[in-house]
Amino acid sequence: MRARIAGLALLTGLAFVLPAGAAEPTMAPVPEVAGPLLGPVISQHRLELPGAPLAYEARFAERELADAAGKPLATLSATAYLRQPLDLARPVLFAFNGGPGASSSPLHFGAFGPRLIERAADGSRTLVDNPHTPLVDADLVFIDPVGTGFSRVLPGGDGQPFWSVDGDARAVLDLIRDWLRENGRTASPVYIAGESYGGFRLATLAKDAGDLNLAGLILISPLLDASASEEAVGNDLPHIFRLPSYAVAAWRHGKGKARSGDVVAVFNEAAAFAQSDYALALLQGTRLPAADRQRIARRVADLTGLDVATVLEQNLRVPTDLFVDRLLADKGLRVGRLDARVTAPLPKQEVAGRPAAANDPSLGLGRSNVIISAPATRYFQQELGLPAGRDYVSLTLDVNFRWDFRPAGQGTQYYVNPTANIAALLRDKPGLRLLLVGGYYDLAVPVLAARYAIDHAGIPPDRFTEALFDAGHSPFEGESNRARMKAMLQGFIRGQ
Repeated sequence: MRARIAGLALLTGLAFVLPAGAAEPTMAPVPEVAGPLLGPVISQHRLELPGAPLAYEARFAERELADAAGKPLATLSATAYLRQPLDLARPVLFAFNGGPGASSSPLHFGAFGPRLIERAADGSRTLVDNPHTPLVDADLVFIDPVGTGFSRVLPGGDGQPFWSVDGDARAVLDLIRDWLRENGRTASPVYIAGESYGGFRLATLAKDAGDLNLAGLILISPLLDASASEEAVGNDLPHIFRLPSYAVAAWRHGKGKARSGDVVAVFNEAAAFAQSDYALALLQGTRLPAADRQRIARRVADLTGLDVATVLEQNLRVPTDLFVDRLLADKGLRVGRLDARVTAPLPKQEVAGRPAAANDPSLGLGRSNVIISAPATRYFQQELGLPAGRDYVSLTLDVNFRWDFRPAGQGTQYYVNPTANIAALLRDKPGLRLLLVGGYYDLAVPVLAARYAIDHAGIPPDRFTEALFDAGHSPFEGESNRARMKAMLQGFIRGQ
């Protein structure tokens, strides 16, 4: 049996909500992939960097995951990059994305890896060197969960127990432990980066990661307090968290009446209102006086670019699906959830059998439930030397739709927030530090929500650093953002 968080599904960190009584998304058969394990494959490379070239070794390996009786059910794969000559004392940074159903490709080929997949003006994608890779300061390991990348469900398996909160986190943590032991790196300082649902995965596995030599945790546009993401009746937190993101989206597109002049000021202006007058108004529910209701509606309308009547119709609580469709409706455009700077024509007909949020113009799924990355497939085969015959799965809704979001030992009514695991780990490891990174234009996992989860988990402010980027859900997109991210990680890893 699988379950959603009160109807909540997560996709590349994008929280989309199934309306009450909505039908479950259409699910394709579980894709089973036979054949021998890929790798281990080792290859040597050289990256030309300003000042000095960087020699590195790439290692790819796919490993089996078995049940208690030893029956292989699935595989998990990892791609490692080790600076040469090999230094067993160097830090190791493990990285994964979210979904569930997302491979590590956004972090691997869009941010941290030595090679980037870039889109040319004509839409084609090519591989180029990444001058901002943190490989300069740490060896890198990218993990692709079951059903993504080249990781797969084996014949006779159904994705479980690995398509669940705890089963997934346990498999990833076991891989981290095994990799450190097999590569003689158990004494290396360990950093773990999780983006989107990967932040939820990181917070979940943190409860059992005390044996690792952890030096830093990196949360990138993370889902943390999942319960507070649900647009359920009586839950006002999502509306408070999303209002500043709505405001910067409206400001970016020339809508609204924010009083400030840049994205930082607009966000801070809206956040101050969201966490004061707006929050107090929502907390009063139907007891809110009519005059105050009108005043709050006018201010929300000014910030969001929506009309006052719409805000009042929504009882001051504007759902994300409505906002992305209404903000630029006069131009026939829909705004992206993952990145509100992105727009696309409002579709004449939605893709049947899946939630509307999966049709996000900044997600790029089109009418398919699966994204196969031809550039990544070519990279692994032509540059790393993997055998041909398998495609690299960048993103799949088929995994997402089957995900069991129930934490172990919980019933159907529960509070889902693993951030306390990070707080406990920080208490046990005085040298461990936390870095939170987010984008202003992320409507799917608003940065204010992650900040709230951290502030309320008992994490001392002096133990974590926060950085907001002029970006959407992927704060590392763009040359300047990657340069800033590199400098930030360099300081984080070097303890500066």
